[in-house]
Amino acid sequence: MSMLTDFRKVLDAVAETAGWKEGEIRGKMFRHTYCAARLQTLDNGAAVSVFTVGRELGHGGDAMVKQVYGHLGDVRQRSAAVEYRVQKHATLLKPRLEALRSKVRCGNLARKDAA
Repeated sequence: MSMLTDFRKVLDAVAETAGWKEGEIRGKMFRHTYCAARLQTLDNGAAVSVFTVGRELGHGGDAMVKQVYGHLGDVRQRSAAVEYRVQKHATLLKPRLEALRSKVRCGNLARKDAA
């Protein structure tokens, strides 16, 4: 078995299934979402440091994270888990979730959140 090095075709297939265009989903989006959410989490009651998030993303320090995500500021709503609340984006996601639901048998695609 070989190592997966380029998963753009897989992401394009997911995008097509969800009713999106080829290229609308890329790995960078997952990194961005993770980083932004991770900076808003708590670790044993304390904020996760920018340095820690940078290391988790494979950077040698916190410079890149500060440069890209510095706009998040110091005051953020924090929680114990990284989470993405689909209901906040239900209006935008509703047609895409419905298209995906019609093609894939999956009942856990924010059905009640997007209604």
